[in-house]
Amino acid sequence: MNPWHDHAQVDIEEAGRALGHDFHTMTQIPKQADWPAAVCAGFDAAAHLHRSGHGHRRPHADRFTRKWLQLRLNAWRRQRAVAADVTPQLLRELDVTRCPVTREVLTHGALRDTDWSVDRLNNDAAYAASNLAVMSVRANRAKGALSFAQVMARAHAAEASEGLTPAEWLRLAALMLGPCHATCPHEAPALPLCAPLPVHAVRLALQQVQRLLTEHCLRQAGKNRLLRDFGSACRSDAARLRLAALGHAVHEGLKHTEAHGQGDHRWDVWLQPAVMAALLRWREALSEAEWARVAALSGRLSQARRETPERLRLWQMPTRGFVPLHTGWA
Repeated sequence: MNPWHDHAQVDIEEAGRALGHDFHTMTQIPKQADWPAAVCAGFDAAAHLHRSGHGHRRPHADRFTRKWLQLRLNAWRRQRAVAADVTPQLLRELDVTRCPVTREVLTHGALRDTDWSVDRLNNDAAYAASNLAVMSVRANRAKGALSFAQVMARAHAAEASEGLTPAEWLRLAALMLGPCHATCPHEAPALPLCAPLPVHAVRLALQQVQRLLTEHCLRQAGKNRLLRDFGSACRSDAARLRLAALGHAVHEGLKHTEAHGQGDHRWDVWLQPAVMAALLRWREALSEAEWARVAALSGRLSQARRETPERLRLWQMPTRGFVPLHTGWA
């Protein structure tokens, strides 16, 4: 149950009681002394129903359900909006074994910097499916409330800062790029796709193209199929020649990373200057109509969901991701 799907009309106290109800019915977690009064009230009401034989408790909750409830509790305390598409199943789909920023193996409940956490990529938007990523506590803590521009500044620095190296800051910037430019994609810089993107996060067209090239160009057959697909959008010989050069550059770059035992680091292929330069040369050879065809094709090949104004409304960007103040949240 998640009653926060319409923040313009939500009763905040009722949302807290619903959260307490879910803590009781979906976990074996006892009532906590630091919970807000509304959450405790909902927990107590569910406990009363359970004692009277009209309610139930699950014997165990998996880590995704526990994380979902904790995320909602933290958001409730901070007046942050949580969209209805944020569910335990979503967190299961977002789950990864390594932090995309630090590349460390993630731990769970170990109270370490490597523990998994769920973070909003655009800090000025709500908790919503296309604005979330799983990363380590260390990466999450370093990111804090920084903007995309602030993260990029740290990526360009000469030394590590706030616990992350410049390379790690650049990976974080790659994750944030789409969500932070969801409403202004033409203002987004062209960045190396040096980290795997979350499965549901907003991806810009150039990132989608980079992802497909990374996933398909190591093997000759996969590269040839993808270049045939993209070639169908090219109307000039110059564009087709530059596409072939791009495919060759990515193929050779991926072979290099594989030969050096860097299979987990295949996204670093975009840090090779020749590869990124080849991508930008191909892009420059395409008209806007051709690029639009490439963007649409990359979306179809990736089975990506097109972001719509309706879904972006779930982000509550007019209030910078906060529940609207007129709902009466104290």
